[in-house]
Amino acid sequence: MKLNFKQEVLVLPASVLSHLDAATPEQLRVLLWLASDLSLVSKHRQLAKLAGCNTATAQNAVTFWCNCGILGEAGESVPTMATVSNEEVPTKKKLQRADELPNYTSGELAELLEARASVRVLIDEAQRILGKMFNPNDINIMVGMIDYLGMNEECILLLLAHCKRIGKSNLRAIEKYAYAMDDKGINDVESMEDEICTVEAMHTFEGEVRALFGMKSRALTSKEGKMLSAWLSFGYNIDIVRMAYEITVNATGEPSLPYTNAILEKWNANAWKTASEIEAGMNAEREKREGSANAQKELGNSFDTDDFFEAALQRGFRERSRE
Repeated sequence: MKLNFKQEVLVLPASVLSHLDAATPEQLRVLLWLASDLSLVSKHRQLAKLAGCNTATAQNAVTFWCNCGILGEAGESVPTMATVSNEEVPTKKKLQRADELPNYTSGELAELLEARASVRVLIDEAQRILGKMFNPNDINIMVGMIDYLGMNEECILLLLAHCKRIGKSNLRAIEKYAYAMDDKGINDVESMEDEICTVEAMHTFEGEVRALFGMKSRALTSKEGKMLSAWLSFGYNIDIVRMAYEITVNATGEPSLPYTNAILEKWNANAWKTASEIEAGMNAEREKREGSANAQKELGNSFDTDDFFEAALQRGFRERSRE
């Protein structure tokens, strides 16, 4: 067996081993996090969140390791993040999310950018994509995406280009979007590309539907968003939706997303996917209704089955609206 260090290691004094029996699990977790980033020693609240304990316990853990001689004052030998070579400092592995991410000073950011060429390249390309110069807060966000969300540079650039296309250029908004992606387990290039394709298709489709239904700029309700997502999942483009829209307006006299949704759900249930399949299916149903109506008239019953079909559709629409 061997330890898989890859591009980085945590360095701890060997004397830690003599204190294992006395240390609590929380104290050990605090020490490991400090070995990954010693600046956490002054960020009690964040250190506590990462170590899974309260602030007082985290502070007591720091005191414990100081008393053990593992931690020392500035200028003394202290544990730090180290690499297996003297080359560029590598990107840290993904850390647990904390409510408060570290805020680097301008000096710390300068040192970080000096040590990590890949981050410098990322910042330059990100500025080009968004068409703006980054301030220290912006750079903090970019570093957080790498170190705390575990996204690599290519993944972040894909996300930035996507956000630019859909009108999101504020880095705080992009940061929240990145967190939402991470919460869904999307933090690699392949899954990011798949998600972006889905979101952009929905974004374009939503704009087309808004124009068709004469909707204003208000945000879609959750129910409306689910309807549009379902239409896309059925494989229906705006041309198919327009067919259902025209039937809706002819039947009700006004645009109605729920009514159109009822039509599209019926078409999908019948496996009518293309315009030709829909037209053929509707014609077949019409002929069936007309044949049934003629048969009824021959029996002396003048009941209009078209009225019955329309009443059934209206009833189904009302039931879905109540749901």
